[in-house]
Amino acid sequence: MALAETALNTISSVLFWVLFILFLMITTFGMLYIRKQRKFKFPCLIQFDLGSGKIGIEKTKAGWFRSKKSFFGLFDHGGERRLEVKDKRIIQQASTQDFHELNHKRGLICYAKPDDPKVLLPVKRIILTNGNLVEDIAPADFRDTSSKILDEAQREQIAGWEKFAQYAVIGVIAITALISIILIIQYSNNTMDKANVIYNEAIAFKTQTIQSIDTTPSITAP
Repeated sequence: MALAETALNTISSVLFWVLFILFLMITTFGMLYIRKQRKFKFPCLIQFDLGSGKIGIEKTKAGWFRSKKSFFGLFDHGGERRLEVKDKRIIQQASTQDFHELNHKRGLICYAKPDDPKVLLPVKRIILTNGNLVEDIAPADFRDTSSKILDEAQREQIAGWEKFAQYAVIGVIAITALISIILIIQYSNNTMDKANVIYNEAIAFKTQTIQSIDTTPSITAP
């Protein structure tokens, strides 16, 4: 009986439910984060122009993701498939035909636009001609790419705020319902405790009454 009462008090505790919800949230976001990181399985080299005929090379990883995301970008669930690198930049117009071999693995070589490093374009072919290394990147690929990225970012930001508002409303409703349930359980426990006290007092009064009757001396007539 004491064990059941202890368990009921624990379940009805506000702190217990707060810790339980935090545990579920941390576990869920942790699993989604690990899932996202495992998708970055293609090595990727990003070239950027340093001027004077020099280039810089950044090593990272890329993976296939859907354009529609939720849970702060950790879960992709719809839209077109596209290649993204770890810093959330999208490789524009990339396809499976753009893969090279990097360290004996399928990988990508990209070029960052000099005036806008957010724009990444895949190097489709690399040709060695007369001792010169020529990379095939069509100039037409640059057209309207920056404005496209800006429009997508604005749409994603608006959609993100709308989803956040929905999650916030659902969270408030869930917390309100949880608090209501806890208050009802606690009220029930208090009512049961008071009923037990009254019952015990009644039993004690009955016992005392019976004992007083049994101990009262009988009076006989002379």
